[in-house]
Amino acid sequence: MTLPLPLLTPGGAAHLLAEAYMRLDAAAPGLMEHPPCLLLVSPPAWENRYQALLYGSAGPRRYAAVGFGPSSLLREVSWPGPILLHAHWFAWIFKGARDEIEAMERFALLREEVEAFRARTGAKLLWTAHNVFPHGNRFPETFLRLRRWIFESFDALHVMQEAHVAELERAFGLPAPPHFAAPHMTYDGAQPDCVSAEAARIQYRLSPDHFVFGYFGSIQGYKNLDLMLRAFGRIFERSPRPVAALIGGAPSDSDAVQNLLRDWRRHPGVRLEMRHIPDYEIQYLHRAADAMVLPYDEALNSGAAFMAASFRKPILMPAGEASAALEGLGAMAFDSATPEALEAAMRAVMAGARGVETLQARARVSPQAVSGAFFDALDGLISRTPSRLTPDRRRSAPNGERRFGRLRAAAEAALSAGLKRFHTDP
Repeated sequence: MTLPLPLLTPGGAAHLLAEAYMRLDAAAPGLMEHPPCLLLVSPPAWENRYQALLYGSAGPRRYAAVGFGPSSLLREVSWPGPILLHAHWFAWIFKGARDEIEAMERFALLREEVEAFRARTGAKLLWTAHNVFPHGNRFPETFLRLRRWIFESFDALHVMQEAHVAELERAFGLPAPPHFAAPHMTYDGAQPDCVSAEAARIQYRLSPDHFVFGYFGSIQGYKNLDLMLRAFGRIFERSPRPVAALIGGAPSDSDAVQNLLRDWRRHPGVRLEMRHIPDYEIQYLHRAADAMVLPYDEALNSGAAFMAASFRKPILMPAGEASAALEGLGAMAFDSATPEALEAAMRAVMAGARGVETLQARARVSPQAVSGAFFDALDGLISRTPSRLTPDRRRSAPNGERRFGRLRAAAEAALSAGLKRFHTDP
């Protein structure tokens, strides 16, 4: 477990940033020509632990990671060193928007504020491509325009597999900005893991004799949980061994939740734990399961699959981009276009089939290795080291490099002057 990111708040940015600079500069001193870098994170999403692990090397590498919500807070940010704005997801910005018109207005405001911030501070812009478009995309026109703006304007793109770049380019109809690949990591060390399988099963009224198919993740229509449970139902009817299906996760899609309750809540072999799963219970869901089933294929990456790999569970998932990232981590891919393929894979894992696991694959996606590779790329992006990014393939030349002439004394002056805003114009 790690401390959450400090968050920018209205009127509190100067104090927070000055303290962050001085703390980092004192604890991780470096050369004057390489002052600490402010890493602005949007949106901060600490609960899923991806960001906690990705930014694990931030402090020792002289990056101050700070989260922010509304883009209006960018107006309060100044920093005596390089600034990097790292965007992850954007769907939260459009929550409550009634239609494409309102969504487009919100996007226009976001773009205006981010571009004004970059013009004022010289900040670099980075996007991590967790997916092509948001799941359940309600505003396809707005999100296409947003993605194209990223490809046209951002300084760099982070993908988790090199093959994702071509898929993104096809979807957005534009060449990608300079990019680098740093894979999704396992969650080793980020989640409690001390309960036995026997103890975990008691929590869900399961005996040691059951073969348990598990699922962990949000409950949404695209996750194909009904497909999984129909395959399970057929196995349940014919299996000489007791079998159970354990479904756990936050109910994010009311229609999907209602359908599952209607069709499966009275099934004797199905356990529906459709609720927020606290950190301490994630181990129970995984330790109670013999194999994890992730039957959805509408994804570039699957954090749930890496969670399952962290608990050393066999992972059943469709063949595709997401499963390719799990090579050597116990994944068993099936052809989602074949109607009986999922059921066949579930029967195979019951019979003892297992995916390939290698120490080399685990080492490559350890949190330490992934965080280190990520910050190696960021060092190149802010010109601390030679760039490791691919050449820019966009038709227009990228903006020229801005030189950072800020000094450590600016942060000290801000503290001594009552933590006023830093006056460090680019």
